[in-house]
Amino acid sequence: MIQKIKHCAALLLLLWLPQLLFAQKGDAFSKMKPGDWFEVLVSDTARRPNDESYRYHLRYLLKNVKAEGSREYMLTFERIRITVSPDRHTALGYDSYYPPYLQGIQQKSVKPVFFMLADKTGKVLSMKPQSDFAKMNLNEIAPRKKNAITSMEFEPVHPETASIISKLILEAIASGDKDWDNGRLYKDSGLTFLLSAATFPLADNVVLEGKIKNITQQMRDGMNLYLPGTEQQFRIAEDGSFRITAFLTEGSGAMLQYRYPPKEVPGSGVPHIPEGADVALSIRELNMPLFFQPGDTLRITADGNDIANSIKFTGNAAEMASFALHLAKFAQSRKTPEISYGAQSFSAEAFMKTQSGDEKTFRQLVSSYRGRLPAAVMKYYDIKFAFEEANRRLDFLIKTNSQASPEAPEIFEGFPLNFFKGIDTLPVLMIDYNSAGWYRTFLNSLDVYLSSKASQFNGGSNGFFLGDYVPSLNYLRRYPLYATLADAFENKLGSSDWKSAQTLKPYYDDFVNNCGDTTLTNAVKEKWVAVSAWAPGNLLPLKNIRLADGSLLDISKFKGKALSMTFNFHYPDEMKRLLERIRKQDPNKVHFLVVQLKEDGYAKSTVLEALKKLPQVTFVEVTRQNDDLEDVVLLSNWDVKTFVIDAEQRIIQDNIDDSPERLPQDTAFEEALKRALTPKQMGKAEKAQLIKTIGWSAGSILLTFLFIFFINKGRIAGIRKKEAVKRQIKELEIKAIRSQMNPHFLFNALNSIQSLINNQQHKQANIYLEKFSVLMRRVLNNSEKSFVPLTDEMEAVTLYCELEKLRFDFDFSIQMSGEINAELIEIPGMIIQPLVENSIVHGLAQKGSAGKLSIVIHQDKSYLHIEIKDNGKGLGPEPEKAQGFGLKLVRERLALLNAGGARGKLTLSSNLANEESGTTAVLIIPID
Repeated sequence: MIQKIKHCAALLLLLWLPQLLFAQKGDAFSKMKPGDWFEVLVSDTARRPNDESYRYHLRYLLKNVKAEGSREYMLTFERIRITVSPDRHTALGYDSYYPPYLQGIQQKSVKPVFFMLADKTGKVLSMKPQSDFAKMNLNEIAPRKKNAITSMEFEPVHPETASIISKLILEAIASGDKDWDNGRLYKDSGLTFLLSAATFPLADNVVLEGKIKNITQQMRDGMNLYLPGTEQQFRIAEDGSFRITAFLTEGSGAMLQYRYPPKEVPGSGVPHIPEGADVALSIRELNMPLFFQPGDTLRITADGNDIANSIKFTGNAAEMASFALHLAKFAQSRKTPEISYGAQSFSAEAFMKTQSGDEKTFRQLVSSYRGRLPAAVMKYYDIKFAFEEANRRLDFLIKTNSQASPEAPEIFEGFPLNFFKGIDTLPVLMIDYNSAGWYRTFLNSLDVYLSSKASQFNGGSNGFFLGDYVPSLNYLRRYPLYATLADAFENKLGSSDWKSAQTLKPYYDDFVNNCGDTTLTNAVKEKWVAVSAWAPGNLLPLKNIRLADGSLLDISKFKGKALSMTFNFHYPDEMKRLLERIRKQDPNKVHFLVVQLKEDGYAKSTVLEALKKLPQVTFVEVTRQNDDLEDVVLLSNWDVKTFVIDAEQRIIQDNIDDSPERLPQDTAFEEALKRALTPKQMGKAEKAQLIKTIGWSAGSILLTFLFIFFINKGRIAGIRKKEAVKRQIKELEIKAIRSQMNPHFLFNALNSIQSLINNQQHKQANIYLEKFSVLMRRVLNNSEKSFVPLTDEMEAVTLYCELEKLRFDFDFSIQMSGEINAELIEIPGMIIQPLVENSIVHGLAQKGSAGKLSIVIHQDKSYLHIEIKDNGKGLGPEPEKAQGFGLKLVRERLALLNAGGARGKLTLSSNLANEESGTTAVLIIPID
């Protein structure tokens, strides 16, 4: 329960991070746009020893920026590393990058995700989890100190902690802590925050610089620096100055190397060592194991006449560098010997004694610096020493085949009591220095050690893939498990041919699906892709080879013959068996390309000259600086590989000779070469199969064509039928509207006649009735037609205007532009009359002889423009909202016309805007 409370408190502090970022990195973060993100590494550096440890990699993805400046984030816990010691004796741990290994099952994502809203000052307004988070199990990750199994169910993130975020935000903003990007401890929280990655540039946080006076070119070549986290190459200028920077997220080991022979006494050939100088520093090589943390600076000065004894350090990492210099001296003077392969005389007991003496010297050196260096630095060097000493013991086991002495009766017997304790009790699964070379070296040696122990019970399978794979799954967890598995895959894939590599597919899938560390998975994926490229039948993936002289050898020049390519990266005399193999073949049919590594330290080949004289041989030399040979042919660690290619440069067989220690594989080579030389002719069975395939293909194509033809024919018929139905429906709709319009017109006309009679205007009523009968005859003649000529429509409009003039005594005029052919243009019948009626009845009825109506018609491309303008009272401020039965019918008819994609419309406007009275209606009708 106490552990959970502490964990919740730590999580609450983690959720302050946006406020810290806004308070201290305002400019950079204020410029973020949706899609931008930043990551923060959080760790609890103030924890008590053997208590608990939390580390999180948090990603804040900006989802949205609102108008008032508030921001929506998606907060993801990209990585969770938890270590606790509930009873102070057994350490438990979990790392989401390296979860428990599941075989045959793909791991589900366990990343906790929150959605967060913060205002422009960084104050969190709301926070809610994406979902409930699955609980995790913390299991043992270190050797037991008690005979009991301990585990703990763990909730990685407690959603309820969001309820008190606001109070913590205000405290964080008020604190105004600065310079946190170098990993500074935030006040009273016990946590450090480090901005570790972002979509915007981050400044380097480690600086190493210096100057060596009186330096020569030989001295510059003799100094080198390995500093993780930087891509810069270490260079010393001619004046002896140098500067290199890096960006680190955690403490990281580095190595400063100095290789330079001491001066000689003139004429003697004896090294000259100045009086009082340290002898250990006068030898050829000095390796200083530096340890940098975010925010460290180190300046080195020295005199080239005596670098070893004049070197000085300044900066906040100066004390660390001084300690590293003493460690370099110690490394040169250590007594423990390195056992050589094939040693005939060795003793594990004597080895242990000298190791104990070296450890005593190291402890004395550490004691003198205790309190002078930060605890994190001292912890690093303590752990590094323990692992290096354990690795020396593993090296002893490897080189002596796990024997305590040549006289030992059995492997792993006769060793001193504590020999294996220094290996078996290391906190292998708790180390966070994954990038350290000494840790990876130890894991490689440990893998061999575990496989050797397992081979005592599994029939001696050590050395094969499963001999490494199974012990790793049994003994290791977290990073060590995945690192050793990655090494096992890389080693096996590097030495396998394509066929044998396919047997690893299930194991490969499990590894990729389980591991969350892309550094490890990408390396294995690259090897898998490289091996897959050599599948039989594929075109040759290697197009050219860069030779030792810098030129390129184009492999396509060998096209037309079967080609045997042999890569020999060691042991030049291995080509003796190649010589016999080559002489058996016809030079007119087969060519041999021999690629030899050019490197000092190996004896010259005794058959090289004879090999070069053969007409069917091309012999070339290469250097190690050849990316294609390492990445495409996978030649980084193996010695001999032969590939057989046919005349079209398709792969027949890959990696026939994979090691000089194996028996010659001439039989496999001859079978592959026979396949490469066999003409591509079809036998009876193949011909029959081809005819069968062609017949089935032709039949399938014919059936497919007929099927598509009838389907398409039916589809077209259906479309035509649908279009005919649509056309009928459209015509019926137009007729229905006309059927509504005609009664509307009749009703209004009869009302007009009644009005004349009631006003005792009998003569006008008779004239109106006569003209009305003519108009009705014309309307009834066109009632069955969807479209009528423009001339008929305008005659009907003229008759209607003359009728209404008898009642209201107004003036009207009709103008039609000359380019309009009124006999040929057809428009919907009775579509203009309602607009004219509206102008007369609602606009001119009260004006009498002062009323004026004008109808102007012109054509604009495929549209007819009809403008109806009166000087009546107008429509008011919102003419477009004018309603009426006649207007409604006109708009509905236009909508039907527009259904085919036309753009006909009706617009009404009041003339009041132009300081005139009346209304203007513009009707635009599409015409063919």
